[in-house]
Amino acid sequence: MRKLRFLMAAVAVVLAVAGCRKHDRYQRQSGGSDSGSTVVTPETGTKFELRQNTSWNIVYEGRKTVGGDRVDVISTNVPNNVIYLVSVLSIDDYSSYEGDNQKFMENELAWVMGMSKEEQANYIYTGPQTMNFNAFRHGDWYAFIMALDSDYKLTGEFNYLSFEVEQEDPTEDFKKWLGTWRVSGRTDGRPAKDVSYLLSVTSEENNFMYRVAGWETLEKEEEGWMQMNQEDIVTFYDAGDMYFTSQYIQTYPDEEYNDTVEEVFLGEIYYKGVWDTPGIYIIEEEDRDVACARLSEDGKSAAIEPVSVTAVVGDHDYETEFYDMKYFGWSQNEKNWFVYNENVAVFPLTMERVSEDPAPQTKSFLQLRGTKTRVQRGKIHVSRSERSRVKAVFAGNR
Repeated sequence: MRKLRFLMAAVAVVLAVAGCRKHDRYQRQSGGSDSGSTVVTPETGTKFELRQNTSWNIVYEGRKTVGGDRVDVISTNVPNNVIYLVSVLSIDDYSSYEGDNQKFMENELAWVMGMSKEEQANYIYTGPQTMNFNAFRHGDWYAFIMALDSDYKLTGEFNYLSFEVEQEDPTEDFKKWLGTWRVSGRTDGRPAKDVSYLLSVTSEENNFMYRVAGWETLEKEEEGWMQMNQEDIVTFYDAGDMYFTSQYIQTYPDEEYNDTVEEVFLGEIYYKGVWDTPGIYIIEEEDRDVACARLSEDGKSAAIEPVSVTAVVGDHDYETEFYDMKYFGWSQNEKNWFVYNENVAVFPLTMERVSEDPAPQTKSFLQLRGTKTRVQRGKIHVSRSERSRVKAVFAGNR
């Protein structure tokens, strides 16, 4: 596979602020970003006796509107002297453990312990709690309570709830984005080029989420361009708008480089300040709003506008907007980022409706190769104002 590679360089920190209103989404992060707080790292591998405590109640209270955001609510009734971990995941993901409950519990604890101390507090509790989760996808789910001792090690005492989430009927406003769209923009090369992608937009979760295929697939192919027609991204619906977010795609073996690659979809900023090296910086954090698409009044076109960010470069704030968004790969061997296509269109972009029916697409990359995706795990809802700062990586000069 042809790759454009570059080494990681200077690190900056950014805090994203949406230009359009939107709350945090429910795609899971790869451990989140460490704000510098000490993290608890208990030992695993110690055998413990599993004991189900049915007196610990877990209730799925359904979908509610809290603070203007749609969330799924789970409550617990546990004694005040019990420390416990809460884990919510799809029944299919749980089934992959084939009854090895120790491995499952240790993996869930390890996922939480990979977070900063502040983030851990969203999943480790004492006493009765009411927890707001980002909306679950429809289907069957498990909610687990797993007791921890004072050293944050698993005791083996647990309880669980099996519950089903039904998909909502799509609203008329949600359906306005479904179909085939042509996205057009200009590159920043010398000379600049016109670029257009033909996108297929289908519902992934009614009134919440779309699946979008066709990003970085040129309608008119050119030499040196890798057609990204074997993967897709998800976008999010909110109050009539559609949001493009940074996200994990998959992990796959790269035979050409004898490597394992984590593929992601990320945004970049263009730093023109004087307190650090000018150039392009990658915003590594997943689940970050990158762009907001707004429909025209007749629903036949839309504008894709970048989300604004406050970048902390060196010790100075830098107010800017996202510059572009594209697929990246992380080489596990070389420990660096590479891009599949360098000369992508930069913001702003336009969308033009081609058809109300989705365009036919190439079979998903996940069905073609031995790839892995992440566990579909429930994520505690956190408002934007409470989110920690995130890292950016210097990618190059312009």
